[in-house]
Amino acid sequence: MASTEKPHLVLRFAAASLAAFVLVGAVGMVLMIRYARERAERAGEFHSTFVADAVLAPALAGVDLSKPLTDSEYERVFGVVRERILTNGRDVRVKIFDANGTVVFSDSREIVGLRFEEEAEELAEIFDGAVESDISELTAAENVEERKFADKLLEVYVPLRMTPDGPVVAVAELYQDYAFIQADIDAFVARMAPMLAVALLVLYAATLPIAHRASRELRRRNEQLNELLENEQRTVAELRDLNQRMDDFLAAASHELRTPLTSIIGYLTTLRHPDLGSDSAVRAEFLEAADGQTKRLLRLITNLLSASNMEEGSRAVVIERVDLAAIARAVVAELPGAAERVRIDIPADRAVPTDRGRITEVLLNLIDNAMKYSRPDTPVEVGASADAEGFRLWVSDHGVGIDESEQSSIFERFHQVDQSATRQVGGVGLGLYLSGGLVRELDGRIEVTSSPGRGSTFTVVLPAGGMPQASPERPTRRRPERPVPQASKFFSPARIATGSQFSPGGIGQLHSGL
Repeated sequence: MASTEKPHLVLRFAAASLAAFVLVGAVGMVLMIRYARERAERAGEFHSTFVADAVLAPALAGVDLSKPLTDSEYERVFGVVRERILTNGRDVRVKIFDANGTVVFSDSREIVGLRFEEEAEELAEIFDGAVESDISELTAAENVEERKFADKLLEVYVPLRMTPDGPVVAVAELYQDYAFIQADIDAFVARMAPMLAVALLVLYAATLPIAHRASRELRRRNEQLNELLENEQRTVAELRDLNQRMDDFLAAASHELRTPLTSIIGYLTTLRHPDLGSDSAVRAEFLEAADGQTKRLLRLITNLLSASNMEEGSRAVVIERVDLAAIARAVVAELPGAAERVRIDIPADRAVPTDRGRITEVLLNLIDNAMKYSRPDTPVEVGASADAEGFRLWVSDHGVGIDESEQSSIFERFHQVDQSATRQVGGVGLGLYLSGGLVRELDGRIEVTSSPGRGSTFTVVLPAGGMPQASPERPTRRRPERPVPQASKFFSPARIATGSQFSPGGIGQLHSGL
C-alpha cells in the first residue's frame, strides 16, 4: 500500500492524540470545576457553622428556643444578627427552627411563628448533628422575599448548640449569596486551568518524537498486515461462498436425484400390480413415463460427471465434421416434450469442424434450460449461421428472462437465480456452467442477451477452423469424418434401462470420458 494513499502515520497520530488530549483536558476541566464547586460549598458550610457557633449561640444564650422569641428577645437578637452577620454582604438571611419546623427567629419578622411542616423531616436529620446544604434558584413561591438579595442562594442548615458539646436545641438556616461561592470557584479554576493546560501540552509534545521514531516500522508492518488481511478476507469469502454453493448443490442434487428415482420406483411398483400390469395401454404409458425419468436421471449424472472431468481436464478434444442439424434433432428427440416445442432452423448440410461430444452437451443443456424457463405453450428456436469469425449456434426462448444483475453469474458452478426451497424449476445449476466450460475448451465463447419477461438467447461462437489450442493437459486430435448417427442410436431406452455399454455411435461416445 503506497504511503501517498493515506496521510502520514505521524500526522494521523498527532491529530488523534491531539483530539484525545483535548478530550482529556475537557474532562479534566469538568472534574476540576466539580471539585472547585464542592470545595467552595464546603467552605460555605464551614462559614455557616462558624457563624452559628460564634455569633448565634452566644446571642441566644438563656433564650427558650422551644417557642418563638418575645418582642424584647427578638429585638436584642435581631440587633446582633444585623450588626455581626448581615453586614458582611455574604449572609443575607437567618432563620432558626425548633424541632417541629416552627420559625422561632428570622430577620424577616413576618415569618416568625410560622410552621413549615415540609421542613420537619429534614430538620430531624439536623437535630441528629448533620449539616446539610442546598442550592436554591429561588423559583419557589416562599422565596419571593429572597429574590431581592441575589439570583441564587446557598442554604445551609446547621445544628445550634449553646455549648460546644451540648445538645442540639434548634436548627439555624443561613442563606448565603452564591456569588461568593462562585467567586471561590472561579478563582480556583483560574489558578489550576493554566497548570493543567501546560501539563497536557508538555505531555503531548513528548509523545510526538516517540511516534515519529516508531512510524516507519509501524507503517511497514501495517502494510504487511493489511496485505495479509486482504488475502485472508478473500480466502474466507471464497470458502464461505464455496461452502454455501456446496450446501446448495447437495440439497438440490439430493432432490433432483430422488425425484426421478421415486417416480421410477412408483411406476415399476404399479406395473407389478396384477390388475394394471396386464393392461397394455397402462403398461406402455407407465413404461414411457419411467423411460423419461430414466433419461432425466441420466442427464443429471452425465452433467455431474462432465463437471468433474472438466475440472480434471481429462477429456481430449476430438475435432471432426459434425452435422449440426442432425445433432439438434437427436437432442430434441431425447428431451421429453421437445419435439412439440423446439423449432430447428439449421441447414441440413451445415457440417462444421468441432468436438461432437462437447457440442452435443452444450446444445442439450441450452435447449433443456430454455424449455425449463419458459411456458410449455411457447416455442424454443435453434439456429446456426457462419461468418468470418467462425460459426454461431443459438438457442432462443420466450420465457422469464434474466435480470442484467444476474447475467454475469449464471455461468458459475451451481448457480441458480432462484435458490429457494420452493423454486419452480429443477436442476443443480450445472447446465450453463458446463456449457460455458465446454465452449471455452473449444476456444469459443458463449453470449447471452436477455430481458426479464421477454426471454433469452444464448449464442455459442466457435472458431472457423474448429481446432482449439492444444495443451499437454488437453490433447487435441482430429477424427476421420463418418456418417452422423440417427437419434435412435444416440438414446436407446433399452440401453438406458439395462445400463449396457453404448454403441460407438451412441451417446456414450458423445460423452466419452465421462
